[in-house]
Parts: sequence; structure tokens; C-alpha cells
Amino acid sequence: MDDINAKILQQGFGIKLISSYRTRTGLVCRTDKGMFELKKTFSDEESLDRECALKEYLMLRGLNGLDILIRTTDDRPCYKTEDTVYILIKYIPSRRLDMEDNNDVVEASSALALFHNAAEGFVDNRMRRTYGSLEATFEKREGEFSRIRRKIKSTGTYSPVDLLVIKYYDYYTERIQYAEDLLKKSNYTAVSESASKAYSICHNSFKNDNVRKLEDGEVIISGLEGCTYDLSIIDVAHLIRKYTKNDTADEYGVSLILENYSKSRAITSEETDIIKAMLSYPYKFLKLCNEHYNKRRVCISEASIERFENCIARRDREMQLAMSI
Repeated sequence: MDDINAKILQQGFGIKLISSYRTRTGLVCRTDKGMFELKKTFSDEESLDRECALKEYLMLRGLNGLDILIRTTDDRPCYKTEDTVYILIKYIPSRRLDMEDNNDVVEASSALALFHNAAEGFVDNRMRRTYGSLEATFEKREGEFSRIRRKIKSTGTYSPVDLLVIKYYDYYTERIQYAEDLLKKSNYTAVSESASKAYSICHNSFKNDNVRKLEDGEVIISGLEGCTYDLSIIDVAHLIRKYTKNDTADEYGVSLILENYSKSRAITSEETDIIKAMLSYPYKFLKLCNEHYNKRRVCISEASIERFENCIARRDREMQLAMSI
């Protein structure tokens, strides 16, 4: 295996491998040119090129907390073998931000605001535009939920999961309607049009290994290949949802995210309504329904029932935190 990795580094990047060890995210390599991390990626070359262009733009705008791709010997952002694509980045020891630690919550929200400020105005015709898509997503999932209920009713015999869906159908339908009403109240279409003119960008995956902290305290942002042109505030809603998954999450933690984000990037009343709409919308329950009813299965496992029960048990707390905004 080391022979293969040595070949990739030498042929692809002109670097000599000395030693290596595996981590959860990739292969850390000690080379004749320093420490690097070799990773497999499912991104295509165009996406990676666009990511490089965005990072260059961000650095010109003063955002330096980024993982920089090392280009290949033929000036490409990745190295391809027959069936695998590899990227190489400078390796610096770091850790994930802990969303149960209020200090890390503050740093994550501040870093997100700085990223949004620096990214705004970046123009690249290769980047996907998803402005205004939230409304359609809400409606699509609502339609899927309705079809699932009709399908259950048509069978005549109910599994434990079927019974849970029937029991809480009205509750989740009301939450869906409430979220849709909030979205309309926010003037979502007009806000999206304004964001489009400003070329605002949404990271879409500001979590886990994409937000890390170096030993010197600097926050490093990665995962930019999934960025789209969209409302930046959507990232804030996703960050709050990530935080509220923790058992220790409370209203104070939610307020920390909003307050520290708004110190660098103001949040309008319309954007606040969009956040509330996204947090009120029962993404998790609808996702479980979609996964459960749209895949072939031999039997209903206890684990599947437990996932539904756990999701339902958190319903009041979810709404309490959403309404605290």
C-alpha cells in the first residue's frame, strides 16, 4: 500500500514519500517537502477547480483560515488513477469544533460569518444556483409525506412504524404548514432575489471535519466543493440544527450562535423568520419516513422503530429551541 501511495505522490505531485499513517480523514504523509494529507475525493475536476478559485478569492478578501489544495505537477487540482481521484493538502494538526462546548459554538458562528462576508461577490458561472429552492423542497417533502400516509392506509395491515406515522401525521403536518407560513412571512422570494444580486454563497456543509481548530486557535474551513449560490443564512439554520442535536443544547447556546454571527454579519428580521421556518420544518422525521418507505426491506427492525421513537420524543424540544429565536 505504501508503494501505491508513494507512486501517487511522486507521479502526481512530484513529492517523495518518507513515511505515512492513516487517520479517519485520509493518509498523513511525511515527505521531502513537509507534511501533507492525501485524501480520496468524489468531486470532479471542475468542482475542485472552482473550489480553488473560490479559495483564492477568499484569501484576497482577507480570509486565511482555509485548507489549500496542492496542485499536481501538470497544474491540476487532483490526481486521477484508473478509478480513484486524490487530492493533497498541507497537513496541520487540528481538531473538530465541539458543538457541546459554548466556546467552540461561539468560534464556529464567528468563523461562518467571516466566511460569508469574504465569499460574497464571488462570480463563477460553474457554481450551481439554488436561490429560492427552499420553498420547492418544503412542498416536495410534504407531498412525499402525504403519499406515504395514503400508501399506509391502502395496505390494511399496519407495522409499528406505520402506527407511529399515523398517530403523529396531524402533528407533523401542522409543523410543515407552520414552517411554510413562516417562509411566506419572510418574503423569501424577495430575499432570495436580493441575495442573487449580491452573489451570496452558502457553504452547505459547515460541520464535522469541515470546521476544525488548529493548536494556535485558528479555525480552518474546508469542504468548499459543495458551495452554491444561495442565501447565506441557510448555513446559520443548519449550524443551529447541528447544535440542537446535542442533549445539552439550550436557548442560551442558540442565542450565542446568533449573537456572535451577527457581530460580523447582520441578521435581518426576514432572515430570522427563514431560520425559524427551517428549524420548525420536521426534516429528520420526513427523512426517516423517506428512507423507511422508499427502500426494499424484509422486516421492520427494532433499530428502525427506535429511530422513529427517538425523533418523536425530541419534537417538543425542537420547537422550543426554534421558537426561542
